Amino acid sequence: MMRNTPRTFVGTVVLVLESPIGAEAVPFIRAEVERVDGVSRCNVDASAGTIVITAQRPVDRTDLVALLHRLRCRVRP
Repeated sequence: MMRNTPRTFVGTVVLVLESPIGAEAVPFIRAEVERVDGVSRCNVDASAGTIVITAQRPVDRTDLVALLHRLRCRVRP
């Protein structure tokens, strides 16, 4: 995350992964991200290596990146 990027967001954010993920992991990753308070939708595109997250209430980007790290998904800075 760049220095001037706000930590929290409302709306949609696109996270780019450092390495590809298997298609079999997509439903699990989507379910885990959608459990985060404030997240209303998550779309994981395994072939593009992106995760699109929509939040209706403020969500901390660093919490999402930490969750994805625990799921073995590394996000590009």
